[in-house]
Formats: sequence, structure tokens, C-alpha cells
Amino acid sequence: MDRFLSDVRQIWRSLIRQPLGSVLIVVVLSLGMAGVISILSFVKTMLWEPAPFPNAATVSNLGWRDPINNGDEVQGIAGRQLLEWRQRMPEGVELAGYSTATLNLADRDKVERYDGSFITANLLPMLGVQPLLGRPLAAADEVPGAPLALVLSYELWQGRFNGDPNIIGKALRANARPAVVVAVMPQGFAFPWRQQVWAPAQIDAAADASRDVFLNLLMSRPPTLSLSAILTPVETWIADQRQQDPAAWATAEPALQSMTELFTDQQTRALMYIMLAVVVMVLLVACANAANLMLARTLSRSRDLALRLTLGASRARIALYLLGQSLGLCLISVLCALPLAHAANEAVMRTFRGTDDGPPIWMDFGLDGEMVLLAAGVALLSSLLVGLLPMLRLKSDALAGAMRDGGRAVAGGVGSMSRVLVVSELAFACIVLLATLVMVRGIDGLLRADIGINPENLLTARIALFENAYPGDAAVLNFVERFNRELEQHPEVLRATAATTLPGDMAMTLRVRPEGRPPNPEGDPWTRLGSTDPGFLEAYGVELRRGRYFNAADRADTQKVAVIDEDFASAMFAGQDPIGRSVIMAGEDGSEQRYSVIGVIESMHLEDVGDLKLPTLLVPLSQRPARFLSFAVRTRGDPAAFKTEFTSLLRTLDPDTPAYWLRTYSEVKFATMTGEHVLLTMFSTFGLMALLMAAAGLYGLIAQIVGQRTREIGVQRALGAPALSVLRKLLTSTLVQVGIGIGIGIALGIPFASELGRVIDSLSVDTNSVLLLVLMLTVVAAVATLVPALRALRVDPCVALRHE
Repeated sequence: MDRFLSDVRQIWRSLIRQPLGSVLIVVVLSLGMAGVISILSFVKTMLWEPAPFPNAATVSNLGWRDPINNGDEVQGIAGRQLLEWRQRMPEGVELAGYSTATLNLADRDKVERYDGSFITANLLPMLGVQPLLGRPLAAADEVPGAPLALVLSYELWQGRFNGDPNIIGKALRANARPAVVVAVMPQGFAFPWRQQVWAPAQIDAAADASRDVFLNLLMSRPPTLSLSAILTPVETWIADQRQQDPAAWATAEPALQSMTELFTDQQTRALMYIMLAVVVMVLLVACANAANLMLARTLSRSRDLALRLTLGASRARIALYLLGQSLGLCLISVLCALPLAHAANEAVMRTFRGTDDGPPIWMDFGLDGEMVLLAAGVALLSSLLVGLLPMLRLKSDALAGAMRDGGRAVAGGVGSMSRVLVVSELAFACIVLLATLVMVRGIDGLLRADIGINPENLLTARIALFENAYPGDAAVLNFVERFNRELEQHPEVLRATAATTLPGDMAMTLRVRPEGRPPNPEGDPWTRLGSTDPGFLEAYGVELRRGRYFNAADRADTQKVAVIDEDFASAMFAGQDPIGRSVIMAGEDGSEQRYSVIGVIESMHLEDVGDLKLPTLLVPLSQRPARFLSFAVRTRGDPAAFKTEFTSLLRTLDPDTPAYWLRTYSEVKFATMTGEHVLLTMFSTFGLMALLMAAAGLYGLIAQIVGQRTREIGVQRALGAPALSVLRKLLTSTLVQVGIGIGIGIALGIPFASELGRVIDSLSVDTNSVLLLVLMLTVVAAVATLVPALRALRVDPCVALRHE
């Protein structure tokens, strides 16, 4: 025990004796570890841990998918189909449904919009969650026409109603319909994402299909029941749908996934593991850097270590002494890395909290006890990597040579080890930097993408008009006309418009074909669709290329008309004049409807710019109305200053209908690209760390080589060798190592970055990225070489000749 304590004291003394080197090692390792710990916390929470519901392990997401047309996302079904599926399922299988929705809650004081969900009464019991106050939803609440029962989140109860103890039984208006609060959920509960209020899904099997509710399904089953017994009824149902519409259901198949997969799709999972691989490589660069510093530290004490061996100390004890140094530094590093990782996680979550994207609110990315243990494991592995080369050094006879010639034998033999470390650093840094360049160039392209509108001075908002307050299409259109008129009468407003689409954010997608072209057995081409009023082009600054746009004469009882963009004209009409031609698409009731093309506009991108760009088709709002509308106002001045006035005008017109997502267009663009902004920041940070560490490692190697060759350089300079010749030799030897590292890095980095491109469609490896990477690392290598070389050349030859 005394020997152990003595060794510990010696280790700490050795670390304190060289404070600058110790601090450098701690800084390098802390940064690398912080990245690994941060990403590990995301991976652990999003991919490894089950959802925080008591029965999450026994509940699955059931549905169907269409890998060809819809990717791997599990699709839900209509409410009446849920009733059918329940009858088809074997005994013991329970199905529950939910759909996300807007719920406007109004009382005497105010009306506010909340993220909500319509759920079947058995969903919360299936998850194993009970209300904190009140009663759970019952089967009677699901009966069409029954009083609307509301379940509030704990946070909504506390924030909106100040924790009112008499909240149960409180009468409200929900979506302009009378409702009553029946329950409050426990603190922290949210399902499926960030919902704050839940209402029963009232399924009316006898109602028109257009009024049916769409539901995602959860399923629980007895453990003795096989999966095939559950999937067989789904296969039968898909076969029935395929008989009715062969093209639409040709590639559909049953789908079943765990609760964890429900909240992290395949793309997110792949991206998480890619990011984990990136930060591990950054940590390896840090470890290589630290190992080089530790090796230099060990060699600077080579005579001391050799003396210990001569006096009888065992190599094992000295190896443990060297390992103890690296372990001590790594433990200090992980203590510094934990708060850095926590701060990084908080910064990411702050970015997401201000948007509607991001992980479910119940996902906690804090550093719990398990994460501290993982961090300790990272520190242990790092200490082994950092201490490995100094320990291997004990296997050579170099230390014995240090006693004979003052350490020069040792110093001269260190080059190969350090060169291997630096080549490794450059290779790993090259992989990280190439992935970073691909990410930066790809996302920068998305941020600069032209979506076909003028985004200056635009204020946008979303408004939901429910049937209870607006019982027909005429009432909806009347509201739109009156509100636009109120807006345009304001002196700050140039133009106002309403549409189902918000360019660059959301649009409907459906299959469309030109008239005269037979239906494609595999499905007609996909198109982005938006219903707009006549002011759409002027408000958004979209240019009309040919024909005309909609006007007041385009009513529900007149010929159906459409305006297409240039991409649609090129794809569907192949250079022919589209004006007067017709396009065919599905109506609200599923029947085919013909729209006559009356105009062509410039190319537009209606959906999120990260999604595939498809041809655009616009139709009059009067001929294809909707209840969820995006309003846009072009203002004379700052659009953000008009938010209060917009809300006031709406409340004067309809006090029960709130506006939500009230944003300037720059805020819209940021909200739709939140994930991309986070990825860009994280990859840029990792890339910069890798570049700086590689530069530091290369600088350290050159400084070490120059230090070893100071006497040689002095001799050459004393004999008249020109400085340029000496410098060229140093650069040549360095650039060979750099070339090897870059070559290995590019060979491994291209397939790695290509994998990133397969996860995110907009990213790809291009020649410019590779050339930029080579140029960047070459410049860094040249600077790292020139600085210590020039410093050595400035040394007086007489002084250099006396250098040891």
C-alpha cells in the first residue's frame, strides 16, 4: 500500500513538474472526450433506451409501409379501418390509435393553440399511464356526438390554468366546440411528441369518408402469440386494398416496429451512428496528439528512467508509472469533458425548444449515472491509447543507450513512432474533414436554394378553421376574403394571401398526369399541390411566365383551372404549349378530376428544401378549399413588427380562432432547417477540432525533428549551405508524411462521406470538396513546418554547433 501511494505521489509530481505539457494534453483530450460523451448521450437516449412509459417494452407500432413510394415510414389507417382491423386480429391482441392535431382551447379570457392528439380511450392504459387528477378516457367518450372530454398535460395545467385544483370539470371550447376537462396527466408526460392536450378520437363508421379521422396504431399482444399471427390479417387487408387500386398498393407491405423505432426513424438512427463514428475519430486524433506529447515527455526523461532500470527497478513498475501518468491526465480530462458535453447538449436542445421539430419533449439528454460510467470507460480506453507508445518504448534498448550518450540515441530513434502518430492523425482528420466539407457544402446549398419567391418583408401564419364555427366551404372562403380585406386595408400591408401551402415549408403531394396519357400501372408522377387565392403570386413575388393567374371569376361552379410551374410544364408536356391542356388528379372523394391549365409560373419549391423537389401545381382555393390555411402578408417595413397587429385583427374578426406559427419568412426558413443548422454546427465543430489537433500534432513533430537536427542544421549553415536548401529538405520530408496521411484519409473518407450522402439525399462527395481538403491540409502542413524550421534557421550556427 505504501508503495502504491508513493507511486501515486510520484505520478502527480511528474504531472505538476511539466504544467504546460499536462495542460495541453488535458485540453486536447477534454475536447475529444466531450464530443464522444455528448453524442453517446444522444445515441443512448434516442436509440438504446426504451420510451419512458411503463408498458413500452410490450407495445409496438403496427401499420403498413410502401418502400418504393413512401420509404420506410410506417403508415397509419383511417378510423373505420381501425374498427375493421380489431375484428380481424386474433384474440388477445389490442389495438389503439392516435393522431396529432391542432387543438384551440378558449375560455372567457383568451384562446390559444396547442399541439394536441386525438386518441382512442385504450391508448393511455396500453402505455401503462394513469392521470394525476381526474379519470381516464372511457369508451363512452369515443361515441360520435358525445361531449368532448379533454386530458391536459401537467405543464399546460400549471401554465395556462395556474394549477387550478378545481380544473376537473372545467368547461372550455376546443376547436370552437364545447368541451370539459376530465383529467390531468403526470408531470413530464407527453405523447407522442410534444403534445399538451388529448381528446377522444370519435370514429363514426357511418359518416362520409372525408370526415374520418386518420390514426397511427399501437399494438400489444400476449407473449405467446407469434408475429405472423398478427401480420397475416394486415397482409389480407393490403391484398383487399390492392384489388381495389392495384397501382397505389402494388408495393405495400405489413410493418411492425418497436416504440423506440417509432420516435427515431431509420435516417435518424443512421445519422446518429455516423456522428458517433465522427467523434470517435476526433477522439482518436486527440489520443494520437496526446500520445505524441506523452512520448516526448517520456523521452525527455529517458536518462532518469534508464537510471531507475540500472538501479533495479522493473520494467513493469516503470510501465505502470507511465500508464498512471496517462490515466491521471485522462481522468482530469473526463472531469473537464463532462460539463463541456452537458453544455453542448443544452445548446442543441435550446435550439430545438424554439421550434416544432426535434425529439419528443420527454427525451432527456442529461448526463446521468450511466453516462458518467460510460465517460469513465472512455477515459480508461483513452489512457491506454495515450500510454501505449511510452510503454512500448520500454521494450527497446534505447533507454539503456540514453545512459551512454546523453539521450541522443533515444531522441534520434523517436522519429518513426511520432511519424506514425502524425500520419494517423492526418488520416483520421482527413476523414472527419471530408465529411464536414460534404455536410457544409450540401447544407449551404440548401440554405441558398431558390424556391421561387421573394422572402423579403414577409410575415406568415397558420390558421385552422373548424367545422363547428365554419360549417361549409362557403363559410371558409368568406372568412378568407374578409380577413384578407382587413389585412390589406392596414397601411403597413402591401398584399395578403391565403393558401394551403407555404413555399419552402409545406404542401400536399399527390399523383397527377396530363389528360390523354394513360394511367401508369406503377402510379402517375408525384406533384406538389397548393390551393391558393388570387393574391398568391403578388404576395409571394412569384413571376407569371405565360397565361394568367386565378381571379374572382374562378369559382366553385365554374370550370376547374390550374396554374403550373416550369418544371411541371417540362416534365408533363415535353416542350408543348400547356395552356388549354388538362391535367387529371384525385379529388377529395377519390374520384378523378380534370383541371384546365391557364398559366405557367417560374419554378417553385413548395416543400421543405431538404425534400425532393417536385413539379408544382396550383389550383384556386375556391375550387379546392381547405380548413388549415397559411396566410402571408407582405409589409412595407419590418414584418416582425406587424405580428401584434396581425393577432389583433384576427381576434377582432374571430375571437375563438388563434393564429399559430406566426413567423417572418426568415424565421420560417430557420424553423424548417433547424436539424440541418444543428448538424452543420456540430460537424463544423468536429472538423475544426480535428484540423487544429492535426496541425498541432504536425507542428509538434516538426518542432521535435528540428530540435533533434539543430546541430546538423548548424553544421550545414556553417559550411555555407543556403537557408532555402535546408528548408527544402525539411519540407520534403514533412510533405511525404502529409501525403501518406492525406492519401489514406481520402481513400477511407470518400466511402465514409458517401455513406453520409446516402443518409441525407442532398449531400454528395464532389471533386471540389476533395481538392479543397487537399489544399487545406497542405497549407496547414506547410505552415506547421515553416514556423519551427524558420525559427531554427535564425539560430546562430555557433550556438547550434554546441546544441545537445
